[in-house]
Amino acid sequence: MSIFQQLKNRTRIQAVLEMETALAVGSRLSLEPTGTDMPVIKRPDGLPFIPGSSIKGVVRFQAERVLRAVNRKPDLWACDPFDTPCVDRKTKDRLWEESKRDEIFARKVWEESCTACRLFGSPWFASRLAFKDAALLNPEDLPVLTQVRDGVGIDRDLGAARTGVKYDFEAVVPGARFGLEVLGENLEDWEVGFLLTVLRMWEEGGIPLGGKTTRGTGWGRLRDLTIRQVSAEDLMGYLLRGESSAQKAERFVEAFRAWLQSKEASHA
Repeated sequence: MSIFQQLKNRTRIQAVLEMETALAVGSRLSLEPTGTDMPVIKRPDGLPFIPGSSIKGVVRFQAERVLRAVNRKPDLWACDPFDTPCVDRKTKDRLWEESKRDEIFARKVWEESCTACRLFGSPWFASRLAFKDAALLNPEDLPVLTQVRDGVGIDRDLGAARTGVKYDFEAVVPGARFGLEVLGENLEDWEVGFLLTVLRMWEEGGIPLGGKTTRGTGWGRLRDLTIRQVSAEDLMGYLLRGESSAQKAERFVEAFRAWLQSKEASHA
């Protein structure tokens, strides 16, 4: 049976992203005559938010960096999805010729897939992680929601500002707090632990988000991280009453540590 055909568990990770610097998560060009060149993306009510796709992108990018540093192929690794994907179309066609049945084919593709693609998705598998849009939590605490900043184009040869290339962009002000939520399905405890290990870098302020990060925007910290998980045994209570039990992050991190040690021992 495919890993997607039966709900074995559901994991909910929630946290607050508190911005220490401004945040530039842009929309398309403004249609207003006096609008900024790069406006912040906003909801219909005018409040800025962070798209789930932006959050997923930065988390996957950091996860792949960690996986490539560890590089315990075939147990823990990340392909380059653009240059050298773990399962390209030629490999997929070969696996189909070897299998001829959907379930066998799916298992073979899964076995060939890297850790990142198994978690975050690939052209052949849906992601087991869903990242919700992050809403602004404290608009009433901010003096203004956004500010417009000026920028100039840089001549890469001269290393100086290029004449006539000036622009401006809108950014959410420092101090903004956003509610992050990640839903995971059918995750092993060690996979949750690996994800938490990546998010720990964000708790320490080491993961930038959005654009213009090299000039200071997009830096913040995750706070108040909580985990709730529904196991197969608790599934009916969750479906009938919406109940799920809070879990300690360290339990999952320890499961990841123990899993990694077991793999290292088996390859020794």
